[in-house]
Amino acid sequence: MFMRATKRAGEVPKIKTFRESEACFHFLVETIATPIFISRGERLHYVNHAAEVLTGYTRKELLSMNFWDLIPPDSREPVELASPCEVRILTKNHKERWLDITATPVDFDGEQSRLFSAFDLTERKQAESQARLLAITDPLTGLGNYRRLLDVLHAEIERSGRTGRPFAVLLLDLDGLKKINDCYGHLSGSRALCRVGDVLRLFCRTIDTAARYGGDEFAVVLPETGAAAAGLVASRIRNRLATDSEQPPLSASIGVAAYPQDGETIEALLQTADRELYGMKSHVAVSHMISPAGQLLVPVAAEQCTAVDAEETPNVRHNQNGDHPDQGAHALARSRAVRKRVQCSGLGISQGSR
Repeated sequence: MFMRATKRAGEVPKIKTFRESEACFHFLVETIATPIFISRGERLHYVNHAAEVLTGYTRKELLSMNFWDLIPPDSREPVELASPCEVRILTKNHKERWLDITATPVDFDGEQSRLFSAFDLTERKQAESQARLLAITDPLTGLGNYRRLLDVLHAEIERSGRTGRPFAVLLLDLDGLKKINDCYGHLSGSRALCRVGDVLRLFCRTIDTAARYGGDEFAVVLPETGAAAAGLVASRIRNRLATDSEQPPLSASIGVAAYPQDGETIEALLQTADRELYGMKSHVAVSHMISPAGQLLVPVAAEQCTAVDAEETPNVRHNQNGDHPDQGAHALARSRAVRKRVQCSGLGISQGSR
């Protein structure tokens, strides 16, 4: 009897110690800001307060769910790993949150379970996304920049190589931006560029990409589009600019190039479109510079052409975004030299007429 009583007396401290440990565990887990999920079988067996705050669900709601219920199907596979991984969840209010998850097998209440500890990465992910967006966006117009244009052209050439489907490129030059800046001020010039950007967005489909890659020059990439359809888009853009009631009035010259017939590389495509663009610009300028009698109003001396050629021979210019226009810009530099020689050969177009 004495031995039996002594044994029972020895069990009391052990039970007390276990309960104290359990209370300490719950206190710590409920106090920390890290969301904790413990899954057993098909259901969540335990969640802490931080998990409720993160997901927007109450503890009772979470304990009736599977951990997979929080995760869209395309993000579920990595969670099977025991090593840290990033997953996307949807809260009760259908808001997206990114978590750095560590899934670890544990013995919880004497049964095999899986513990998910989570670190909220949502703000960091949003900052990274914003940084990526800024890297490919023109800050004035909100269109893509030169880097974005090159990325899309690379992707379209690869896609066309796989599918055999064509695509087209429009190069657009805003006419007379220098005159707008001189007569109305640079704020009006900036507003004119934004107006062009608005028109391009208006006529762009979801799959199209509009970009400003320097100064008064814009580009539009039109997937699944041939030369004839691209010409219609260019006409609509010009007509929309011409009917804009905002002052000052705007006009644009647009060149069209289609892949692969007008070029099988980025350089060749941009060169073809640039040639078409300035052919149109020269034609428009000549119609304004010739008198009713058919005489050129501003004759240009031959020696001026030599000076123009010297100006257009620099190696490779930087565009407005600070990038090195590695592929297309070589062609643009060459075509501009040709363009200036054509202008000086008797068309009477001043260098500032753009």
